Amino acid sequence: MIEHELTPDTQAILLLCGTFGRRGSSVAPLSAAEYHALALWLHAQQRRPGDLLRPEGVVCIQSMPGAPVVQERLLALLARGGALALTVEGWSNKGLWVMSRSDPDYPQRLRARLERIAPPLLYGAGNRRLLQNGGLAIVGSRRITEDAIAFTCDIARRSAIQGIPVISGAARGVDSEAMQAALAADGAAVGVLADSLLRAAVSGKYRQALRNGNLALVTAYDPEAGFSVGNAMGRNKYIYTLSDYGLVVSASLGEGGTWDGAIECLKKQWVPLFVWSSDKAGPGNQRLCEMGAISLSQELLSKYASLHHLFNDLSRASVPTSLLRESEAINEHSARMSPAKGMNTTAGNERSVHDTSSLDQATLALMPVDTNGAAPAIDLFPIVWPHLVQALRVARTEREIAQHCGIEPQQARAWLQRAVQEGLAVKLTRPTRYVLHKP
Repeated sequence: MIEHELTPDTQAILLLCGTFGRRGSSVAPLSAAEYHALALWLHAQQRRPGDLLRPEGVVCIQSMPGAPVVQERLLALLARGGALALTVEGWSNKGLWVMSRSDPDYPQRLRARLERIAPPLLYGAGNRRLLQNGGLAIVGSRRITEDAIAFTCDIARRSAIQGIPVISGAARGVDSEAMQAALAADGAAVGVLADSLLRAAVSGKYRQALRNGNLALVTAYDPEAGFSVGNAMGRNKYIYTLSDYGLVVSASLGEGGTWDGAIECLKKQWVPLFVWSSDKAGPGNQRLCEMGAISLSQELLSKYASLHHLFNDLSRASVPTSLLRESEAINEHSARMSPAKGMNTTAGNERSVHDTSSLDQATLALMPVDTNGAAPAIDLFPIVWPHLVQALRVARTEREIAQHCGIEPQQARAWLQRAVQEGLAVKLTRPTRYVLHKP
């Protein structure tokens, strides 16, 4: 339930960005991007959103130059205290909660991956801690075949048994089948809704799972909002960015929310994206694989006891074209180096990292990867490691490493984890950073 004593920051963000059903004013609430700009401005003024609720906050708006939102609009939104109180009481009575980007339990995956367009507010019901746990996003069309249902339920049950939450859109078809299969196996699920959270939170369909703490229903839109195509399309990014991996079971070729969401995920590279591969799958699935998604068949799924191992192995075997081009440039540079220089990349470090004399052979081994996983995985780590060494001379985050090397964050994470496992790098905490191991 919502605590009646919301933090001042969350109260202010609700006033600025909330719609309050039919009780709001005619002034348009701030969008995610507008709120982000305002938050940066407040930070520059050494103030927090909650400060706007105090008289000196109003003075700040009126006197400080450069506010990214028109003063009259801000003041009108902040004056909606009566509507806020009535709305929060109604939500609380129905078991809903709300969190803002200023709350400590706001999902870090959303904040890191979406940055300025991360939703300022999240409304939900159930176990809000599930939003921090990542998981497997399982999505697909509303109309699906029996074979697609069987595959969906199988991988959802496996996820539940292995402690991997299932994250989906709660819509009819693949989404609903995946969530129900995970809950039936006593697993955890997160339903990212595009509309009607208030109605879903009190429905018998989810009542027991919400009580048990196995389920969280969440939306970035007003809990009383009805269906809209824009919201349905917009919530796709929240499904993927709350997850660790994405899986498309069925997608209509070139159309529909599942297709558009998958294309956006491939473009933004939020998480590794897998697609069900079968002769019973439609042309949309095949086209997504051709565009860079990773093929996942029932046969391959059955060969692995651990889904984490399966997903990580397939992700490593899927080499982005840009990375292949970069590896060729790295190899050309390494060929001009002596083996001694290549092995001793850190001053005073006698540890032999990888024999760079093998880089020519590694480059020759770069060949197309069978999308069904039949071809052996390509190991680019020996090629990329000399460049990672340069970046790791000082402690850096995954994102900083990814930017330094021109790669995607999930690929940087995989290589950094391997470097830690092999004793080449050390993982620091608070915040999470990586640095060269110095014996």
